Amino acid sequence: MSTLQPADGMTARDMDRHLINRKGVLVDASALVQLPATRLSGADPRLLAMGTPVPATDPAPLLRLLMRAGSMAIPCALVVQRLGFHVTDMLVAQRVTNVWSASVGALEHREQGANPFGAAALALGLPVEACLVITTGLTLQEARASKCRRILVSRSGSLKVAAKNSNGLSRHEHDVAVQLALGHTYDSVAEQLGCSAGSASNAMSKVMRRRGISDRTRAIADLILSELLDTAELCAALPDKLPEIDPRDHQVLTLLATHDVHTVARMTGINQHTIGGVVARATTTIGARTRTHAVVMTLLFGGTCPATASSDAR
Repeated sequence: MSTLQPADGMTARDMDRHLINRKGVLVDASALVQLPATRLSGADPRLLAMGTPVPATDPAPLLRLLMRAGSMAIPCALVVQRLGFHVTDMLVAQRVTNVWSASVGALEHREQGANPFGAAALALGLPVEACLVITTGLTLQEARASKCRRILVSRSGSLKVAAKNSNGLSRHEHDVAVQLALGHTYDSVAEQLGCSAGSASNAMSKVMRRRGISDRTRAIADLILSELLDTAELCAALPDKLPEIDPRDHQVLTLLATHDVHTVARMTGINQHTIGGVVARATTTIGARTRTHAVVMTLLFGGTCPATASSDAR
């Protein structure tokens, strides 16, 4: 038993509780990308070799759990957005190079209609039901869809047990919200889902009333931030990287995820009547279809989307 008693309270017993009866661990790579520099598992050997001063670290619970799994000979598989030559470099940078038995590319398996976490379990030769999944909020629904029985959600390396899947959205409401997040209008949502535009509009209106949000863009962003949408389709549709835009335009798009236009104008010092022009310019620059789509793209590129992991992993 380890004698480590970290400040965040995750002891060896806590880790064993999560790992008991688990035959494998499946990890969303974006959980590693999120880790603060002070919560890594030790100094980067490359920096030490260069004689570069490195900060003291207190390994995050996620890393301690992975190292614990390694010491128990529990195989781990990494789910990255896209496999590439620099995956190993990313892992070296995160100080967890010696625990991985397999890695899979999420995009490849999504395109084939396969669940990436299920594919990762298959790569280990294990049933997904026997594995522990460590995911982020943006891939939580995909993790649930894999039928695994134990899921931990990582936020900057801190772990919590995933809440039960009771998001209060009907399947139709969920699908409408996803299509709106992809930049569709109600008419094109109707074409995608085989329903009427009125049905799509009514579904979103019900969601907005229940959540007490009168703006559709903020309502979609709220569903994403609350981990109520399966964002796999959203992330799969993202470009490799977000085109560069003016920092102020980026700030406006980011703030529109959680604030109304009047508040955004006050916070940025931009005249409320010119916010629309700023959004239109930024939307065109990043190749988004609608304001909602632009805000969603900016939100998903904010550091937690698996696409972030893929760009770091190339």
